[in-house]
Amino acid sequence: MITFRLLKDSDAGLLLIWMSSPHVEPYWTENGSTPEDEVDEALSLIGSDEGTAYIIELNRRPIGYIQYYHCGPDQPEGALGIDLFIGDVSLTGEGLGPQILRQFGDDLLAKGATGLVIDPASSNDRAISAFRKAGFEIYETRDGVTLMSRSPKLSA
Repeated sequence: MITFRLLKDSDAGLLLIWMSSPHVEPYWTENGSTPEDEVDEALSLIGSDEGTAYIIELNRRPIGYIQYYHCGPDQPEGALGIDLFIGDVSLTGEGLGPQILRQFGDDLLAKGATGLVIDPASSNDRAISAFRKAGFEIYETRDGVTLMSRSPKLSA
């Protein structure tokens, strides 16, 4: 069973391991950031009004990270952005990504989000495929990023 528990300061070590992994780091670090910078950024969401961070668990075992945040003025009011990764490389390619994103997205939409956006690197074909399977559609590609969205009507 997939569940989401709030990120805690004590998750920092696990996040660093995952964010330093070859299947995560190239897509998660950007603009010269390091895995350490990204861990600090994730931890800054604890108790923040800007968004919320979670550890993804599979049968109570931590397997990844997911966060949502309030989008900027270029998105409709009430839209939420999502970022995620499966940290345990042995679980990639197993169909968990679409399942996780669909479940998480359904919950956000049920709680009133007007839409969801996600922005994988255009070179990350596996993520784009997984996000499509979770009901996201590409609406724009720019600067090496593929912008994808999901509206409430797709949550059924």
